[in-house]
Amino acid sequence: MTRTPKTTWAAGLLVCVLGAGAPATPTAAAQGPDVACTVPVGVAAPELDDDATDRRTRTHRIATGAGVKVAVIDTGVADHEQLRPVHHGGDFVAPDAPDAVFDCDGHGTAVAGLIASHHLGVAPDAEIISVRQTSAHYRTEDDGAGTLASLAEAIHAAVHHGADVINVSVVACVPAHLTEHLDTSGLDDALARAEDEGAVIVAAAGNASESCLPGDAVYPAHAPTVLAVGARADAHRMADYSVPAPPGVVELSAPGTAPVSLAAAGSGWATGTRPAGEDPVRGSVTAFEGSSFAAPVVSGTVALLAQRYPEDSAAVLRDRVIQAARPAGGLVLPYETLTHVSAQYERGPRELHISAPHQEHDEAPARTGWALMALAAVAVAAVFWVGLRRG
Repeated sequence: MTRTPKTTWAAGLLVCVLGAGAPATPTAAAQGPDVACTVPVGVAAPELDDDATDRRTRTHRIATGAGVKVAVIDTGVADHEQLRPVHHGGDFVAPDAPDAVFDCDGHGTAVAGLIASHHLGVAPDAEIISVRQTSAHYRTEDDGAGTLASLAEAIHAAVHHGADVINVSVVACVPAHLTEHLDTSGLDDALARAEDEGAVIVAAAGNASESCLPGDAVYPAHAPTVLAVGARADAHRMADYSVPAPPGVVELSAPGTAPVSLAAAGSGWATGTRPAGEDPVRGSVTAFEGSSFAAPVVSGTVALLAQRYPEDSAAVLRDRVIQAARPAGGLVLPYETLTHVSAQYERGPRELHISAPHQEHDEAPARTGWALMALAAVAVAAVFWVGLRRG
């Protein structure tokens, strides 16, 4: 299949058309959205069943993410009653009038809710840093709000603001034959800085489409210092749309469907979003589904580990997640990951001392010998005595 050299975001958001050289630097965007913002499809607060409540209770007895900062590089994260106050980490969508906590798409807020909402999040005490890096509702000369260059800048911004974990749910797919023409040095530098400063980067593995096929390079998911997370349909199967990890990339996964998450309105819950002005009954709804919503489960899990093991490097934290993941798709479960005992340990040399068994002197044979000699003597004497009598 022939495709134009366009990078497409896994969440359905557009970025620039790539030429043979480096990605273009994003131009200043209009400060207000060019397309009306999405509307959350509201729903009542979710009720957790007994099993889910028990799992959360057991998990949060060990760690809650307290003191850990998770940067969400996405469409923005709205201040929400279910979140701790959101830190402004930078706005690459509207840099002339930045507002990192304005989420016109409803995507970044939903992602943050899965990480750190009080009622539903994997790490409810973690702090969120919002880095607004892309949006489908703003136009630029490149027909998109995000580029690989701005992604690199967003990672630098997250590290600058003290992020311990960086969640990237909006990723870029590039046909494999174009990667040799792509200058990713800026992104590589940003990833290296995050690694050096101890920030674990978790990224969606991508959703299959005409613009994102198996075999494509997915940025930043396929980088060696990034945890790539695919979407599962259930506990036993990967979702059909989830882009598989290529050889050499560890495959991790988490549920790809979030029935409910935070609404970008700043309060309340939603099952998804719909375009502004559409009939709320008959209009189309974009559900919270895709590898975009699997990645935050793993980001929340890393936040729990970061609290429990504050001295661990980014590499060690990644290794803890990988070791605890289940075979056949790498399913990541927060409680199991938090309580997993690492298989990497050193066994000291064992010295084996063997001593000859102590042989105690057994007097029984000697006693037997003396008895036989005595009997023989008696027998001889008797014979001698009989001989004398007869003589």
